[in-house]
Amino acid sequence: MNKRPNILLWVMDVQRARNLGCYGYARPTSPNIDRIAEDGVTFLNNISPAVWTLPSHASLFTGKYVSGHGVGQRYSYRPQEKFTLAQVLQSLGYLTLGFCRKGHRWARYGIDDSRGFTEFFPIDVPEEDEDNGSLETARELKERLEKYKGEKPFFIFINSTEPHLPYWPPQPFREKFLLKGVEEKKAKELAHLSTWEVRLKKRAVSPEDWEILKSLYDGETATLDNRIGVVFDYLKEKNLRDETLIIITSDHGDVQGEKGPYVLAHQLHIYDPALRVPLIVRYPEFFPSGLKIKFLTQTLDIFPTLMELLGVEDKEIWQQLQGFSLLSTIKGKPKRDFALAEYQSPLESLTRMMKIDSDWNFRILCKWLKAYYMQDYKYIWSSDGEDELYNIEEDPLESNNLLQQLPEKAREMRKKLEGFLSSFPHHDLGDKLSELERDKLEKESQVLKMWGFYRPDFFEKGGKRK
Repeated sequence: MNKRPNILLWVMDVQRARNLGCYGYARPTSPNIDRIAEDGVTFLNNISPAVWTLPSHASLFTGKYVSGHGVGQRYSYRPQEKFTLAQVLQSLGYLTLGFCRKGHRWARYGIDDSRGFTEFFPIDVPEEDEDNGSLETARELKERLEKYKGEKPFFIFINSTEPHLPYWPPQPFREKFLLKGVEEKKAKELAHLSTWEVRLKKRAVSPEDWEILKSLYDGETATLDNRIGVVFDYLKEKNLRDETLIIITSDHGDVQGEKGPYVLAHQLHIYDPALRVPLIVRYPEFFPSGLKIKFLTQTLDIFPTLMELLGVEDKEIWQQLQGFSLLSTIKGKPKRDFALAEYQSPLESLTRMMKIDSDWNFRILCKWLKAYYMQDYKYIWSSDGEDELYNIEEDPLESNNLLQQLPEKAREMRKKLEGFLSSFPHHDLGDKLSELERDKLEKESQVLKMWGFYRPDFFEKGGKRK
């Protein structure tokens, strides 16, 4: 490679792989993403290392599993690793630009300007605006690229908050995708339901409700797909398209009725709809057009892929990375033979539910979960002992727990999981609530502290990172 490519990394917040055309979905939610996929490689079994935003992004930018970087275990702050993807690219001479809706975790927790971005643009969206910021992001990006003179390659990171709840797409996408015969008033009430009340079983979401919500979700996906198309066409117009490595992925998805009336969205579980996310890469020089990969991949594989592609040989960087380059995968020689996702009930989730019901028994959902994928099987280890095993190829909805029928398979996978987890240092960063949550929910956080579930003074009492 004579010239380093530009890099565009677009994260679609809460985007399931299942409702994109290039992953087999029937509704026309993603015509622009589909044409990018036709020109590139689609990874069909891509697993996020986490089911919610903060740990997933930390893995993406550090190349480490959740227990490796410690963010999102109980620590709601930025990674402590020496290298982040943006920092390394900046050191290689890249212009590094980030775009995200104002108020998102990137802006709130300070992961941006001090972690390798030349500039980070929080997109300001009025509360009354139905667009979540992707339209303004596309406009802002085009404005920045108008000033781009090509003196150095660019790395552009975009985090879009579509199709995150509440699912309420702007027109004309809402009208196009909302189920026929459903009144807009009812749809809007459903779109803004309290997920926390559902989790506390104060309200159930019926199968009929979910059909309405999924239609709105499709509209959100189509909205963002439209903005991606705007940027893709602009890159072509500026003769930048084939000089730019385009990566489209997601931090996690949502459960949408697959696991009953009270399990939803992307907290308190580790099921496939929240873990199986898109990964599409377009760069003709290295990624063959139209190729579909069935091997397991993970979003933390993006960092090492870029390092290999750019010829980075720094041993210290590679020692940090726990992912595997995708380049060997597209050659049919994958280095990854498993996938791992992890979850620990965030303190913020517990305090929010305690705010709704002060007598709620938070212990029943304060647990650790780990999902281990191996070939056709997925094993879920749970700290409460309620483990699960699924043949994910035959049972993609995870409706038939095979733990009792296949105890030896579960034991084999648990041993492999234990062996891998014991092979690297784990970071215990202590406990940290964001200032917003700590101040707003002081009473609830004190209850958690009293029972030993919250350790705000961990370091002051001699705790150390491991």
